[in-house]
Amino acid sequence: MNPSIEQEEAALFSEWKQHLAQGNRRFYPDGMAQGSSYWNAPLRVLFLLKEVNADENAEAWNLFDVVGDGGIGRTWTVISYWTRGILEGGPPWEAVRGATVESRREAISKIAVVNLNKCGGKETSVDSHLWAAAYRDRRFLIRQIRLYAPHIIIACGVGDIAKSILFDEHWSTWEKTSKTSTTPSMYWLRPKVLDTLLVWTSHPQARRPHEEMYKEVIEGLRELNALPAGPSSP
Repeated sequence: MNPSIEQEEAALFSEWKQHLAQGNRRFYPDGMAQGSSYWNAPLRVLFLLKEVNADENAEAWNLFDVVGDGGIGRTWTVISYWTRGILEGGPPWEAVRGATVESRREAISKIAVVNLNKCGGKETSVDSHLWAAAYRDRRFLIRQIRLYAPHIIIACGVGDIAKSILFDEHWSTWEKTSKTSTTPSMYWLRPKVLDTLLVWTSHPQARRPHEEMYKEVIEGLRELNALPAGPSSP
């Protein structure tokens, strides 16, 4: 990995933090879990999330200081499943569902994460607040995403915000992968302003079976020929 990328990230976060401080807002950093692991992975996968669940009276903290053990909550368990599935070419669900803490830690180390609202929020997000935060910080969010040059962006429950605010695709229509008896369709598009594949999925904490969500992502990406060489069926 080029060391200048981490330097650019640090400079961006410093500028962003100062920007938010003008409104007495905290800044919760995210980004690459481990820079070298992210850049050395067979695909650069970026997860676009809503916001961290933060106590408004606590000091700001770094996202990966909290999730680095690979064993915190449903969100990161599900993301580790998807990450392993993507980077390993789509192994069957049975091969990933019994993931150990160590395998979850390893999977999470290879991704980048961008929260739309860097100020944090509550356990249940408010859509209007997320749209406002994304619009407020649009120029910073775009710079951050471009810095990581992702091959795939997984927009977890925030596809329309990403499409409209971050990529100026207001009038574009989402494409859909095929639907089968066991696999739902997956929404996707290729933004004109960035060479990447944007995928709109449920949030990892959605009340849906883990297997169903896994197959939606993996089968959808397989149909788009977006997976590295690997197993033929999840």
